[in-house]
Amino acid sequence: MRRWMLLLGLAFVAAAPEAASAALLGDARVAYSAERTVTVNGKSYSGMVFHSPGHERHEQTIAGIAEVVILDVAMKRGFLVVPMLKSYVAFAFPPLMAKLDDPGLRSAPIGRETVNGVPTTKYRIDHLSADGSRAHGYVWLSVQGVLMRIDGTVTRDGAGKPLAIRMELANLVLGSQDPALFQVPPGLVELPAAAFEGLFGRGSG
Repeated sequence: MRRWMLLLGLAFVAAAPEAASAALLGDARVAYSAERTVTVNGKSYSGMVFHSPGHERHEQTIAGIAEVVILDVAMKRGFLVVPMLKSYVAFAFPPLMAKLDDPGLRSAPIGRETVNGVPTTKYRIDHLSADGSRAHGYVWLSVQGVLMRIDGTVTRDGAGKPLAIRMELANLVLGSQDPALFQVPPGLVELPAAAFEGLFGRGSG
């Protein structure tokens, strides 16, 4: 899988900047931690997620390599950190996420379901971005705005078959989080995105 495809998948799960003021899809107004499983085109990646309003940290191991994704709303960008390499790369929120947090897109709830012990409301998402990319599927949000589950597809204009994405949280624990979790650790070297493509291989996606 190409590195940009994985980042796009992670972003669809967690990042949704607005045109005027950035936000996160599921930017809950409460802080929490949880176990998170993301499945991209049938391949699953499990790890922890830590959240404070406007900030999120995802931890996962991919192909035996531990990775951390930090999302910052105010900066409208994220950071992919690879501790083993003592390096990180910065990336902008993808254009596809431009309006996914618009409440108007979730004006008609489909129903209510309990996801791993947490009551949620299920909404349908269908959004076409200006660059031709499209997100289609469903999200399950708790009353506090915690994104407990997402199940859908992302299609890039001219990129062939859709990218199938599913995410689910388990063992949700509400409570304040250490602000250091949402900062790139000091002493790491910033690399261009192309460097990470070369390190991990381009693949066919």
